[in-house]
Amino acid sequence: MPGNVLLLLVLIPNLRRTSVSHVTHLTGPLLVNIAVLDLIFFLYDVPVMLGNVIFKDWRLGYMVCISHHSLSLWIIFADFYSMLAVSVLRYVAVIHPTRTLSISQKHIAWACMSIWVLCFLFSIPLWMYYTIVKVGEETYCVNQMTKWHMTLYFRLLGGVAFLPPMLLMILCYSKIICALWVRRTLGIHTASSLQVNKRATIIALITVVAFVVMWIPYWLVIFLTWEDGLLSTAPMYLASNLTTLLAYANRCVNPIVCFSLSSQYQAGLRKLLRRPG
Repeated sequence: MPGNVLLLLVLIPNLRRTSVSHVTHLTGPLLVNIAVLDLIFFLYDVPVMLGNVIFKDWRLGYMVCISHHSLSLWIIFADFYSMLAVSVLRYVAVIHPTRTLSISQKHIAWACMSIWVLCFLFSIPLWMYYTIVKVGEETYCVNQMTKWHMTLYFRLLGGVAFLPPMLLMILCYSKIICALWVRRTLGIHTASSLQVNKRATIIALITVVAFVVMWIPYWLVIFLTWEDGLLSTAPMYLASNLTTLLAYANRCVNPIVCFSLSSQYQAGLRKLLRRPG
């Protein structure tokens, strides 16, 4: 979480600067969006998860029960679609650089709001079907979807909401890498401009790959659990806990990647740390 706070403190001043490149100016709000989503996840979902681990039954009330699971999925997909927007913007900047001039921060702000609304729609079934159930003296937070509905829901999420955008990101980065390679070979652009594009592309690509690699095991375990009812077995219970930890750890990746690979973020961090008071 401290890394995400530092990243926000570095990113927010850049939103108002005119000295940064136009593409950096445009990607800034999307990166702020990702950092804010990660902070919400840390500040709300992680404490709820810890409380769920500490107590045998559910003691956090009805509203926390429905909001915890729904907000988690909402944030996951909003994060993912923000990364998709960065990928598309980076693709336009490299392949069709003049077209970025017609894009403003206002357009990006609308894109961020659209992402929040769209991903909220994805989470509506969880808002509707999660509830608390009393079993004797104990209370549990449960999903009341039928097995068929749960399977259909997650297949639609995976096949419609996740897989096509994932393929689009792969296509964008494939074309970006090919274009940068051709330009370097032909010497079309200056070494400095190629280096800037290359570094920005690497940062975005590593962030996306880390997101996919760290979240896919989590969703596979969830799908197997609801599809075949395997959570009661010891191996699947252990796998569920391990993949959850791996997925939640992804929230720390973005600041590490940015501060490790970007000289611009490193300079911003040094300036922030040197600031008096």
